[in-house]
Amino acid sequence: MLKRWIRDQRGSFLIQTVILFPVMILLVGLVLDGGWMYWQYRRTEVMVNAAAQAASHAIDINHFRSTDQVRLHRGQATGIANNFIQLNRRGHITLTGVRVRADQITVNATATIPTIFFRLAGIPSLTVRVEGKAYPAFGINYEGQ
Repeated sequence: MLKRWIRDQRGSFLIQTVILFPVMILLVGLVLDGGWMYWQYRRTEVMVNAAAQAASHAIDINHFRSTDQVRLHRGQATGIANNFIQLNRRGHITLTGVRVRADQITVNATATIPTIFFRLAGIPSLTVRVEGKAYPAFGINYEGQ
């Protein structure tokens, strides 16, 4: 009777399903959460780069008029980047820093991204750091150009 029970194939599909179903659900959850996380990360990255680009247009006009050298106005560039982030943050992006040099602005931010399936494992959200850089006034050589 034992040999007959070992050779019997009835119920094997049920056993395979019981074993593979949680693995399948886990993979679907990883794909969905991974896609959602990547989409939110790219959205944040584009916004931070746009904030840096908008701030890179804050040129110190007086310095440019006297020396014909393009240099960022520190106060204006920082204010523009901060305002851009605040207007477009959609509740999940926090500005963590703005560094302004004469020839470059760097905007740092963090985004808190809520999870879907990871929430079932006790991970309600993940935080990512994003950095955007921009350079001022590419192509300007003299006033009025």
